[in-house]
Amino acid sequence: MTARWAGVVVAAMVLSGAAPLRADEADTAALKAEIELLKNRLAQLEGRVAAQQPLAAVASKFGEKPALPTLELPSGLAGLQMSGYADIAYGYNFNEADPPTTANSGRAFDNESHGFTPHAFELVLEKPPSDELPFGFRTDLFFGDDAEVFHSTGLGASTDNFDLQQAYITYLAPVGDGIDLKVGKFVTLLGAEVIESPANWNYSRSLMFMNSIPFTHTGALASYPIGEWGSVTGGVVNGWDIVDDNNKAKSFLGNLTLTPIESLTLSSNVVSGPERARDSRNKRTVISNIVTWTTPLEGLTLMANYDYGRESGLAQGTAATKGFEPASWQGLALYGKYDVTDIWSLAGRWEWFDDRDNVRTRLTTLGSSTPPDLDFYEYTLTSQWKLREHVLARLEYRHDKADERVFTHDDGGLSTVMDTVAAELIYHF
Repeated sequence: MTARWAGVVVAAMVLSGAAPLRADEADTAALKAEIELLKNRLAQLEGRVAAQQPLAAVASKFGEKPALPTLELPSGLAGLQMSGYADIAYGYNFNEADPPTTANSGRAFDNESHGFTPHAFELVLEKPPSDELPFGFRTDLFFGDDAEVFHSTGLGASTDNFDLQQAYITYLAPVGDGIDLKVGKFVTLLGAEVIESPANWNYSRSLMFMNSIPFTHTGALASYPIGEWGSVTGGVVNGWDIVDDNNKAKSFLGNLTLTPIESLTLSSNVVSGPERARDSRNKRTVISNIVTWTTPLEGLTLMANYDYGRESGLAQGTAATKGFEPASWQGLALYGKYDVTDIWSLAGRWEWFDDRDNVRTRLTTLGSSTPPDLDFYEYTLTSQWKLREHVLARLEYRHDKADERVFTHDDGGLSTVMDTVAAELIYHF
């Protein structure tokens, strides 16, 4: 023990009356002053050590210096959530020439016929409504080649590798069980598949997802729960994949979702309204029905999606007989996904798409002629591995077949079939 600390101990004993001390009053006063000074310094030192102990423990664990205090979010961002993903893939088309000259015919997201594609980097910021603040928001910032596919007209250039996929404000109105209001730009209610690849069972998107339904809308939606049975949603939007409306009319968007039993979900969706520029009369209507069943066989989930679309006032027929009659299209997709193990799953998709008047795919045959009717079939098998908690890898084979020669072939002609393989790597958070 040093002399200073010994003095402190002796002085403390004197002040507490533990032992008498023979000294004059002047020496006692001086000793008391020094003790008070030492006590103050000791208190300051103990405070600093206590404040540094948590940071020192973290630093010793990771072998780093103590970190600075984190920035505290404003009160309006309390409960802010962040998520997203990065998606890179390699695709190969067996029909393609060497070197490759064209993209995969009839594809949109996976249109690269021979090479690597940086599909997406998405960053999602969401603040859900709460009891303290019934308002919330969500914004999806999307970068990559996929942004050009679902880009909305009126929001930047269509060739940009960036899109504001979603940007809306929500409000949980205290009416009954709560009405969920949403105003802004949001993804469609239709279809069994979505824009985000990690949420789909297959790497490639279905023909129906690319041609039968819209990707996004801009407008307002209201959703209300139906007890434990499901929910009902309705709203008014500008139209299909458009921010600034191109006519005077609006489109209706609706959804009815029911869960009669825990393992079965039924969803019926509709969008209807004029979609062509400066035409507020002729309507485009699509009905999309989805059934999802979690089977009693552990790990096996089945899904079916049927779409029917119709649009009035479209020119059809030959040059001599062309009129403005309704055009229609329809499709059926059957899905199955089986979790073989905790880290490995297999998914299959069978699809039929009938573009009865060739108004959705608009593919051409030899001589640049446009066939009046096209039927497509495709079979897809996808194997997925969970490499780590946030990392997925996929390997996929897909076979497309049409009733006309519409797929580019390596001999410079066209074919009725197209086979592709792809490998995909996803990091999601």
